[in-house]
Amino acid sequence: MRILDKYLYKELLLTLFAVLLVLLLIVFGTEATRLLAMAVEGKLPATILGQVLMLQLPAALEMVLPLVVLLSVLIAFGRWYQDREMVVLQACAVSPQYLERRLLLFLTPLAILMAWITLFLTPWAEKQERELIYQATVQAPLSGLVAGRFNSLPQGQGVLYAQRIDSNGQMQQVWLQQQTLEGDRLIVAPNARFEWRENRLALVMLDGWAYEGLVQGDSLQVRQFERFEGFLPAMPAPTITPRLEESSLTDLWHAATPEATALLQWRLVMPLSVLVLGLVAWRMSKTDPRQGRFGKIFLAIFIYILYLQLLFTFNGWLRQGIWPSWPGLFIVPVFTLLLLWLWPKWRQLRRLA
Repeated sequence: MRILDKYLYKELLLTLFAVLLVLLLIVFGTEATRLLAMAVEGKLPATILGQVLMLQLPAALEMVLPLVVLLSVLIAFGRWYQDREMVVLQACAVSPQYLERRLLLFLTPLAILMAWITLFLTPWAEKQERELIYQATVQAPLSGLVAGRFNSLPQGQGVLYAQRIDSNGQMQQVWLQQQTLEGDRLIVAPNARFEWRENRLALVMLDGWAYEGLVQGDSLQVRQFERFEGFLPAMPAPTITPRLEESSLTDLWHAATPEATALLQWRLVMPLSVLVLGLVAWRMSKTDPRQGRFGKIFLAIFIYILYLQLLFTFNGWLRQGIWPSWPGLFIVPVFTLLLLWLWPKWRQLRRLA
């Protein structure tokens, strides 16, 4: 490998990893905040928070990697133009076509990696995340309860409050309000725990008081007990039905539905987008010495948002049957490549005019 090639690939790789790290921190910071909020509300078991976050990495890479390629190529080659290194290379008979071919060699493995992520890794991660949440919810019914809050029981059968809930099911300062056939029942106990009885979850309360007939008022009954056992209604668990996003490449190909076709084309277009946006960044990287080094970054982000929005729009039309399956989503990268090829021709015509 030539010294120039090593230098080129080193610059591109270092810039790529730096931009990727920054964007992943931004994306995962937002996603971690959302998952923490779900855990606090009891919608997600806190014990699997880290695993769920890691399983969302492929989906994040699927959306971030094209933008990373666009920005890294733009920054790397833009610095060459700013530091006049590109002028020196051209004086040494290194043509832009040579650098463009080397750039394609650099982008091809990234496109292959992107194809592996979209076609195999993301569906696997979606399936693993669903099964992980389901198993955690089924095996740990306490995950739906939050200490220090009034937890509504399923099907409107009451409210449970516990000042503290330990991982082993022990609770302190428990307050339970139930809807029974006889009326409302309020049970208060300093200590309680969950136990499995006949494959059902039972709440065992110790040394407490039970109040019945609170709503009627004239038939209030107060009882003191040493041990109270009551079965709670089943905690809600996520459905185990597989989602379309978990389908493999073969399943999507044989499904032949508009939704499956749109998802299949999305998985095929994203690797192609890595090549397309890399070439867009190569054409945008040419800057003048007096021009700001990062002046085109906002323009590149706008182009990426526009490119992604076009993909989302055609994806929605394809799912609804408004847009034909061919060219389908491929119209966006093909049209971008066409504009990329026509842009230098148009600039030459303007100079001649």
